[in-house]
Amino acid sequence: MELAEKVSGWVPGLAKKCNLVGNNRASQFLSFGLGEGATLRAVRIIKANPTPYQYVVDDGGALVGDDWIISQAAKGKTTDQVSTQKRSYINIEAARRIENIAPIWKQIRGSERAIELLEIRSTREWSEEEIVEADYLQAKGKEIEAIRSRSNALMFLPDEELIKIDALNDATWRIL
Repeated sequence: MELAEKVSGWVPGLAKKCNLVGNNRASQFLSFGLGEGATLRAVRIIKANPTPYQYVVDDGGALVGDDWIISQAAKGKTTDQVSTQKRSYINIEAARRIENIAPIWKQIRGSERAIELLEIRSTREWSEEEIVEADYLQAKGKEIEAIRSRSNALMFLPDEELIKIDALNDATWRIL
């Protein structure tokens, strides 16, 4: 955690957070009186650094000397929230991996060429080059299908199992 050193801008939400409800706007001068001789000179936030599976909660703050100190804490998301987030990551990662194999334009062009090759085959035997090309297209199609299959398997994992996996790890994508 690090201490933010900037004086924050005044907003009604900040007044509420500092338990200064009723102050719709800051006084003309920073610092302004809080009563009992206290003067607010700055609002400082001790920031939390949450992981993607946490959210930040602050304590509302307290007056320490002339500063209002707000401390943040990272709290864990629920299993349901994490699993929903991971399912989104799985979709994104599957799309990225498929794109690395063949961008969509290559997939479309490959499908078009596969149809052409089938039409050729209906009239004559393929040449050696066409056989190599057909094998290549088929192999790329199988790689893409394997990613889609693994993605589907991951998506249907129970939440308790899903939250334990790392969607970005290559080991997660190996076919078992």
